[in-house]
Amino acid sequence: MTRDILRIGSGLAALVILTAARPSSSPAQSDSAAAPARSDTVRIGLDEAIARALHDNPGLQATAQQARAADRTAAAAFRQHFGDLEAVAWTSRYDDAQLLRPMSQDLLAGGFASLPFAQDQLHYGLTFELPLFVGGKLLALSHLARLKADEAGALLEGTRWQVRANVTTTYATTQVLTAATRAYRDELASLEQTHARVDLMVRQGKRPEVDLLEITDALEEARAQLADARAARTHVRALLLALLDYPPDQIFAFDSLPDRMPALPVTGVDWNALVLDAAPVATAEIRVRQATSGKHAARADFLPRLSVRGNLLEHAGSGVPGTQETWELTLQASIPVFTGGRNVAEYQSAAAAERAARLALTQTRLQQQAEMRGALARFRAAQDALDAAGRRVAAADEAARIEGVRYDNGAGTVEDLLRARARAAAAEAFLAKSKGDVLGTAAQINALVEQEIVR
Repeated sequence: MTRDILRIGSGLAALVILTAARPSSSPAQSDSAAAPARSDTVRIGLDEAIARALHDNPGLQATAQQARAADRTAAAAFRQHFGDLEAVAWTSRYDDAQLLRPMSQDLLAGGFASLPFAQDQLHYGLTFELPLFVGGKLLALSHLARLKADEAGALLEGTRWQVRANVTTTYATTQVLTAATRAYRDELASLEQTHARVDLMVRQGKRPEVDLLEITDALEEARAQLADARAARTHVRALLLALLDYPPDQIFAFDSLPDRMPALPVTGVDWNALVLDAAPVATAEIRVRQATSGKHAARADFLPRLSVRGNLLEHAGSGVPGTQETWELTLQASIPVFTGGRNVAEYQSAAAAERAARLALTQTRLQQQAEMRGALARFRAAQDALDAAGRRVAAADEAARIEGVRYDNGAGTVEDLLRARARAAAAEAFLAKSKGDVLGTAAQINALVEQEIVR
């Protein structure tokens, strides 16, 4: 039972972590209650841990940069409407003198001998192109890029809340495993004392040797449980350090979990409405609009296109006095006639993607509502378990005390004593686990609705 508590505690943190971290252990890390904090020890509370993670977590910073990149990409897509203006220049050397600029009627007025021929030529100036009508494709692609930026922004907000939940869960799990370690250490110390007393009584012939063997078995099991608890605590601490952007060998002293546990709002709350406004559903809705914009962009390939192009150039050449200036303005229209069926296939693909996005939106809504119901049920169960854990600790401690007195007076068996002490240690660990479960499930509810509604 006690080992199950350890597995649940360490697994809970590992499952919800967004940032990958390698577990590490340091022999200098110990319980804050067992040794005074060293000068290089960082003491941190839950609120400080959340604030640091929201500011320094590398994964969250990466998501923020991705959101900025998507925003700039959307700005670049919109600015395609303004066309392109470029400064150009090129120089050429030919095997013989060639015409410096395009032939025109004005040039022919002076005869062929007066035409500007040059072997070495330099051309420079400005060119521009402005799309006038492309079937709405530029507008659709611009809208699509803006929707991707909105999706990145929604993902960033959802990630912030998930990081809060991860920090809360791993912080609470660290405290759970610290309490479990302390309980197992106390149990081990008590068993060592009992083992010494019973060993003496066995040598004096006052107790059978089987009592000593049973206590030895319980003693070694307690040592194994303590080692498991320390290993699990080291792992979870490493995960928490990764979330907080600390090196894995940083020594920490954590504040105790708050005495006041979060509670659900007293007034009625429409949890379904809240969860439908959060990032997962909002992101799925944005993806539907993205697919619609993609379909519009594919449809634009069937429509004519109209653009205006122009240039203003200067031409200079060897043996030609001064420079020759030319300009050109072109209005170009094109109509797709045959593309081998590519446009049809692309439109069908875009339409199928839109249908898939709508189905995914429906699935996301149902899944998030189910997650919300499950989180509320887990929170209420954790509250009930916490209430029961306090009574269980008091009862288990008293039972262990009574069994100790009975065994010392010869009225009880060693099995009863060992079971009572194991139950007391398990009760202490369960109390810490219950507190962690309340905090963790409250953080998950807040992450699901992206509001600090459970406080």
